[in-house]
Amino acid sequence: MEQATQATTPTAPVETEAQDVRASYQWARKLADQLVALAEVLPDSIETRRELGTDTYGIRLHFGTGLTAGRGVLAIAEVIDAEVIRDDTISCVWIELRTTYKGVPLIARALATAEDADTLLQASATNEETQPIPTVGTSPSDVVAPAIFAVKPLATVNTVAESEK
Repeated sequence: MEQATQATTPTAPVETEAQDVRASYQWARKLADQLVALAEVLPDSIETRRELGTDTYGIRLHFGTGLTAGRGVLAIAEVIDAEVIRDDTISCVWIELRTTYKGVPLIARALATAEDADTLLQASATNEETQPIPTVGTSPSDVVAPAIFAVKPLATVNTVAESEK
């Protein structure tokens, strides 16, 4: 019967990986604390979680529901210069930002009614509509209008195809 002649000890790469994961977690927590310190509206909860399939930790700021919660998301977006998206569902609207800030995946979200979302996101919609139209020449008749294409949702295309069968 053979016996091992050397003691088995953990190797340095395992310890280094554990330290890297811990450093990622600590950086995400520190960044979350910094963002909350800058926020006018405090989130209902802060989640620090490992991103799926990686050793990188990310942050989720859950602001709750209502107009004030939506203002919290907009304030964070302004601080970090990120774009806010609106996701309409059947009964509510998610106001959300998804970005990577200082190397950390960040999600901030709030749940609102359609009326609250319209109120909160009205300023950004107005800014998009008032953008100048590019011109080719010096004459107003030389204005270039962007092409507009009708877009059909994929679900309606599949429904039509199935109903024709």
